[in-house]
Amino acid sequence: MRMLRLLPVLLLLAASEPALALRCGNKLVIEGDHKAKVLKHCGEPAAVQVRRILRAGIPRPPAGPIEQALDRRELLLHQRSWVEVLVEEWTYNFGPRKLMRVITFENGLVSRITQLGYGYRE
Repeated sequence: MRMLRLLPVLLLLAASEPALALRCGNKLVIEGDHKAKVLKHCGEPAAVQVRRILRAGIPRPPAGPIEQALDRRELLLHQRSWVEVLVEEWTYNFGPRKLMRVITFENGLVSRITQLGYGYRE
């Protein structure tokens, strides 16, 4: 009897989209997808904003394995290198009965999907 109560909940969880996903038609866009895939599945966005940001990182020796551990000096002195990241925000308007979405790309990959208020009639 207890299993029958849990069955509807389990079915809803299995059928739901992953968090921070966007459904375009019958296709799903998730974090990590390339912007070419988003353009193919969702079409042209209503608006695009482009900017560049500088992001701090911990430097690594130019020659050496990626798995090389950080030395104590890097961690204690917080030596940083700066990396330029291209950030694009694509805004999708799906009409007045659906929520608008903003897809944020960092260096061409989906990094965040946020929702705005209801869309508008074009």
